[in-house]
Amino acid sequence: MQNKVPVLFDVNAAYGRAATGENDCPAIADRLAHMNRLGISRALVWNVESTQNHALSSNDRLLADIARTPGARGRIYPALTVSGLMAYEQDGIRTLKRQMAAGGTRALRFYNALNVQSLRQLPPVMRALSPLKPLLIVPHGMPVEDLLDFAGRHPAVPVILTETMWPGAIKIFELLRRCKNFYLDISWFHTWAGIELAVRHFGARRVVFGMGHLSHNGAAIAALARAGISDADRQLIAHGNLDRLLGLKTSAMAGGDPAKKLWRRMLAGGALGVDCIDAHAHLGPSAGYVLELQTEDLQIPAGKKMMDSLGVKLMIHSGFQALLGDPVAGNDLLARKLQPHAGHYAAYVAFNPLYADELAGRFDGYFRNPLFVGFKTLCDYWRVPITDKRFAPMWQYANRRRLPVLNHTWNGNFDTPAMFDALAKKYPQVSFLLAHSGGGAPGRAEAEILGKRRKNVFLEWCGSFCCKRSWNDTLAAVGARKVVFGTDAMAHDTCWELGRLLSLDAPDRVIQPILGANMRAIMARRR
Repeated sequence: MQNKVPVLFDVNAAYGRAATGENDCPAIADRLAHMNRLGISRALVWNVESTQNHALSSNDRLLADIARTPGARGRIYPALTVSGLMAYEQDGIRTLKRQMAAGGTRALRFYNALNVQSLRQLPPVMRALSPLKPLLIVPHGMPVEDLLDFAGRHPAVPVILTETMWPGAIKIFELLRRCKNFYLDISWFHTWAGIELAVRHFGARRVVFGMGHLSHNGAAIAALARAGISDADRQLIAHGNLDRLLGLKTSAMAGGDPAKKLWRRMLAGGALGVDCIDAHAHLGPSAGYVLELQTEDLQIPAGKKMMDSLGVKLMIHSGFQALLGDPVAGNDLLARKLQPHAGHYAAYVAFNPLYADELAGRFDGYFRNPLFVGFKTLCDYWRVPITDKRFAPMWQYANRRRLPVLNHTWNGNFDTPAMFDALAKKYPQVSFLLAHSGGGAPGRAEAEILGKRRKNVFLEWCGSFCCKRSWNDTLAAVGARKVVFGTDAMAHDTCWELGRLLSLDAPDRVIQPILGANMRAIMARRR
């Protein structure tokens, strides 16, 4: 099995000890260890101290730490923090030039430190640096007006927009369309077929590889390896574009062959060869995601093709119309569309409590059809707390029939995991699936507590990358048998979410029950 992406150059790597804590890689050696584990050849690394601390001082520490770390030379390249303050500091711009020469780098990174900095402050610095052909890396959340102003003033400066998630994707695509010097970093870009869509509209030369937090594991690697693009375009994204933009020779150092069998199969493009169920998927057009396939009739065969390529046995959908529009019509539509494909797809009944009276009378009709395997809730979007009494018909029915309920969970006021404790106790025959495992760090902590306390509570995988906590720690807390795999397809990219799991620093024997057996056991409880 040959790895489709043996040479990888990460544009979005961080290290350092920020004042706010939660540091992924406190030392350069930690970053190198992460690179070695996942087969990353090179990385552009920036110092997270510069999110609040003085940019030039942070850069000096970055350069010194690279120089003193064994194995860093030739693999770790500095992305030096740039600030408009440098134009007013004594020898500020001259010091940055010296740092660029010492680090052998053109890469600069901008951050709105202390919320007082703007790209509009950079022109004096960038004009002075123009002979050095700098490249600028910018978090995608900068104001559009500032990004367009910068790109217009400095059309020769490549600007790489990092950490793009689905809410910002339409903004980034519009920026790529309007300005030829904008580039997309795929580190957080988990949209279904998003890489293919970006390449189709803007070309592979406008897309670069990045990794994100350590908790992302190899998500972006898997998405790139399995993307439906040419091998030539894949290599441009993997390392070729960064080599070109930085004026470096082609990255010759391959990352090596992964030791884990399932991860090797993922990167080689083959089927996993083990039981796999996607317990969290959606069908239908989306109002927020940048998707090419925006109808059920287009998504169903595309999903089946993806399932066959990976060896996914079953995908369980809820309908976007049922969740975000008329739930009665949406559930009926989902049944009509999926029924001809019942061997590959199953469904959840979306239960919006604002329509409880209409939905409750239809439960027997829904569940006489083996296509429907449980319920789905989405309280953050409905702005109704999961503890609302109008959910009672769903809980009571699911408890009698021993059905799973997939609940969107996120730290907040509507469906944070702690709110499910009394419900899980009251309805012991319901399998509570905590979608996204609580979301951010507070939600993950609550999900772990609940997963340990209640035997009928399970953590679900997709979207959990928003929390930096290591999944190794979560598995140690709750056990692998309390976790089910899901992707949020056909909105999230299946390979992005699956790669994040398969590349976890845990043996395949720990991962395999999460992939399929745990969900099969939950569904087998139905009566």
